Amino acid sequence: MTFKELKKKIKEEQKSLAQLIREEKSKRKKVPDGYVAGLEFASNKYRHIHIAYCTFFNKTPYSMIESDCHEDPDTGRIDRYKKNWETQIDEVICDSA
Repeated sequence: MTFKELKKKIKEEQKSLAQLIREEKSKRKKVPDGYVAGLEFASNKYRHIHIAYCTFFNKTPYSMIESDCHEDPDTGRIDRYKKNWETQIDEVICDSA
């Protein structure tokens, strides 16, 4: 898979995860305590994949991705996403040194 194809694939996965989060959020009003199982996990997963995506594909520094978050991200989890993506890239990058 090329870099561009992988980037598009991850972006599509993020879109479907965002749709799931929106659907789960809409269920909060229907339950007495507002707790929907799986919502926090999906939101946390989206956040970490988003950070990994921006830093891996766009080379965006973390400080520009989240400026007002009160909780530090799990850097080990982000690194695992990046390493997984690196193994999926097949394209050969030639050095023109």
